[in-house]
Amino acid sequence: MTILTNLNLVTATGVAYALLGAVIMFVCNRALYRNANRIVAGYPGVLAILSTRRRDARLGLKLLTAGIALQALGAYGYTAPVSLWRYPAFALAAILFIHCVRRFNASRRIPVSRRAGSRELFATRRSIRLREAAQREAANLHAREAARGPRDNGIVYLVHEWEPRWWSDRFGVSIDVLRSALHHVGPMVVDVERFLALQRSTRERPAA
Repeated sequence: MTILTNLNLVTATGVAYALLGAVIMFVCNRALYRNANRIVAGYPGVLAILSTRRRDARLGLKLLTAGIALQALGAYGYTAPVSLWRYPAFALAAILFIHCVRRFNASRRIPVSRRAGSRELFATRRSIRLREAAQREAANLHAREAARGPRDNGIVYLVHEWEPRWWSDRFGVSIDVLRSALHHVGPMVVDVERFLALQRSTRERPAA
């Protein structure tokens, strides 16, 4: 009981903080050293792990520094009764809680592929935005091409890339069937329609 009464809370808190910070730094640096040979630059999952462990190591360094500073204050004569132990304990709990919240938010900001067993190389936030913009531009281009019409509704032209799709949608056949019709009867729309109608009636005619 006499030992607890004479115990300096400032020094005891400094020792506890320093020990906790040293343990955190040792665990984080050991994990970084053991996984250094498996690091592949650019994988977002690896980047997230490295960022999290560096953040934990910095927390350990801050706790170690604070512990050493408190021990120095205790050595210079600063004292506090043991009955006030709740204040450094609550302060440590608040520091750990804030660190966990920041750690969780930082890990969510790093884009990681959710597909099991797959990781996208260089899948950063900027590259994902550029890819999404390119996909939207491709969709808009396809919509503009679909809204186009041929230069002459009486002749089937297949010069531009969008024209085979437009005429295949117009006749309701595949592009290969359309090319076969053009090969047989030529590019006139009337002849192509007659040829395709004849093919449909032949297929639909019941066998004798």
